[in-house]
Amino acid sequence: MRSDNNQLDIFKHDPRVTAPIQAKAFRAAAETALKDVQFSSRERQERHDYYLGEAKRHEAEIRKQKRAVARGRARQKVAR
Repeated sequence: MRSDNNQLDIFKHDPRVTAPIQAKAFRAAAETALKDVQFSSRERQERHDYYLGEAKRHEAEIRKQKRAVARGRARQKVAR
């Protein structure tokens, strides 16, 4: 069976690993977007808002993962 590299690596592409890195990168991009002189002030603000929204989306994924882990631990304690 031939793989054309279409499959993701379950360890390298795990959201628990990539979400914090992505959130930090998007926050940095949001700050940079406000300083980019090649865009108008309206475009800079739009880019900042987009990057900030993406950072918040990744941070929400992190919180969701933490809640899932906490719920799993709580269920294990009840099952014992």
